[in-house]
Amino acid sequence: TSDDAYLKILKETLPKLIETEKPDFIFYLSGVDIVGTDKLGKLSCSIQGCKKRDEIVFELCKKYQIPVQCSMGGGYSPQIKTIIEAHANTYRVAKDIFH
Repeated sequence: TSDDAYLKILKETLPKLIETEKPDFIFYLSGVDIVGTDKLGKLSCSIQGCKKRDEIVFELCKKYQIPVQCSMGGGYSPQIKTIIEAHANTYRVAKDIFH
C-alpha cells in the first residue's frame, strides 16, 4: 500500500469513526511497521507517509479535543536510522501540534 492509498483510507475512515464512537480518550499505537523497509510489516509507506499519518491522527485528536496517549510500536527495518527517524517524527509532530 502506497502513502496515497493508506492516507486516503485513514482520512476517510478515522473522522467518521471518531464522530460515530465519540471516544473520551484515544490510545494511539504509532507503529512504524507501515514503512516499506520493515521486515515484518506488509505495507509500503515512506517515512514521510508515516509522519503524515501521525499528523492526521494528532490533528483529529486536537480538533475533537480528545486526549491521546501515544506508544511506539513496530520497527524492524534493517537500518536502525530508519526506525529512529520514523519514531522520532511521531514525537516531533506531537510537539508541533500540541505545543
